[in-house]
Amino acid sequence: MKRIGVGLAGCLIAVGLAGSAVAAGGNAAKAPSAPPGAAKPVAKGVPVGPSVLSPKLSPKAPEIEMGLRGATLSPVPEGSDPTADEAYAAYQRGLWLQAMVLAIGRAEDGDRAAMCLIGVLYEGGLGVKVDLAKAAKWYGLAADRGDREAAAALAQMYADGRGVARDPKKAWSLYAAAAEKGQPTALFNGAMMMFDGRDAPHDPDKAREWLGRAAELGAIEAQYAYALVLGDPEGPRPDPRGAARWMREAAMAGFEAAEIDFALMLANGRGVRKSAEDAFVWFRRSALRGNAIGRNRLARMYAVGIGTAPDPVEAWKWHTLASRQGLPDIWLETRLSGLSAADRKRAEDEAELIADGELPALKRPATTAEDAVEPSGEPAGAAPAADAAKK
Repeated sequence: MKRIGVGLAGCLIAVGLAGSAVAAGGNAAKAPSAPPGAAKPVAKGVPVGPSVLSPKLSPKAPEIEMGLRGATLSPVPEGSDPTADEAYAAYQRGLWLQAMVLAIGRAEDGDRAAMCLIGVLYEGGLGVKVDLAKAAKWYGLAADRGDREAAAALAQMYADGRGVARDPKKAWSLYAAAAEKGQPTALFNGAMMMFDGRDAPHDPDKAREWLGRAAELGAIEAQYAYALVLGDPEGPRPDPRGAARWMREAAMAGFEAAEIDFALMLANGRGVRKSAEDAFVWFRRSALRGNAIGRNRLARMYAVGIGTAPDPVEAWKWHTLASRQGLPDIWLETRLSGLSAADRKRAEDEAELIADGELPALKRPATTAEDAVEPSGEPAGAAPAADAAKK
């Protein structure tokens, strides 16, 4: 999903730099904890079939950690010219001190976006020492003047207790103000607070609406959370196809939990045409990216022959890697107990190569809008080319 850069007038970077950002392609921060039952490891014996791969998604609202921050996705303000913004241009080039000097001059003239940028520099320690109290002060000045990015960044500081005393209710009021102006991170975190209901009004319907808005704006963690909400069979308005659509969006962006859950949707035919072969491609993609659950599920597919030909050596290889990451599997140990010592050693040697970084090429799935829905109207399955499964 395309991200649109903006100049200082939008203070694009305010929330993205606050703390640890979740990058679109690589999960720089920890992914949200999945709801109970979603893509959890299975360590005990289970029957052969789809249950070899997964339990069903939890029917609960998403239990996603507060404090997940994605890069701000502000549209270019009408009439603005990002290329004419010297302070923002200096920031983008890494000229932090120059950006600070330029921003201070504009802040003194009441420019709220310049105030926001100064907050970013102080929070990130860019050209100056980290000073969270000063960052909060500048964010506050900008937020008081209506800057939605500064409000979202300051809300996060109040939620975490960084630079200010922790105050979840103050965080909520700032998130709400920024969310009403369409700030994606505020929409997501505000929605999580409304689901929780302790420091914000408990309003699942409005929370669902905010998640949908954040998902449409490209907030990856919101897409994942929205998919879980839409896929809740006990929710007020279950939408399996919508769940599959948004799970796929998050998976395409490389969100680890979404890759696993979308593969499970494909394996079980939930909201999408059932395809063990496509599920295999997504599990393999996840495994190659180092996800322990993806490696465990891929090992099970190889062990049983789901979506691919049975291959006990490949199964033991991926099981070895998952086990090293703290995900043992008694069922796999039992099923592959007849593997010869030579084959077991070969699998473990190949696992060692992967652990050392010698991975086969990983093709990125196609991302065109046409791929999202089949001509029949059904959400498409896995987008990666079919030959990716054979590599």
